Amino acid sequence: MKSERILTGIIAVCGLFLLIYACSFEAPISYDPVGPKAFPILLMGLITASAVYLTVRPAIMFEPVELGWTKHLLGKLVLCVLALTVYAVIFEGFGFIVATLLMTIAVGKLFNGKTIPVAITGLVLSVCTYYLFDRVLDVPLPLGFFG
Repeated sequence: MKSERILTGIIAVCGLFLLIYACSFEAPISYDPVGPKAFPILLMGLITASAVYLTVRPAIMFEPVELGWTKHLLGKLVLCVLALTVYAVIFEGFGFIVATLLMTIAVGKLFNGKTIPVAITGLVLSVCTYYLFDRVLDVPLPLGFFG
């Protein structure tokens, strides 16, 4: 319970700083009537408000979960952070589809997923989300090897 409150407190503080940063965001080209900062402000506001609620809510409202901070769990957390960092680094060069596929496989294997289902899920997820962002939402994403 204490570790949950510490984590959500850290998320709340980080979310607040990102919310302040999002409020001062100015894009050189405004292609949206609301402006480019509406989405980051809304997202950071929701994340910050949710984290503050989770930090200060009464203990009677939830059952405490003891994670048991073992070396195995900490190792998996470190590997997950490493996978997300590598994803951010290779995103531009490899492109959205390949980077997302590799990250999905890495995280799936961290959760003891079988290789073939994890790879198929990663491929479907990366292609479908690319199509959603590119065609439906009209958000350009890097193609990497396919560009």
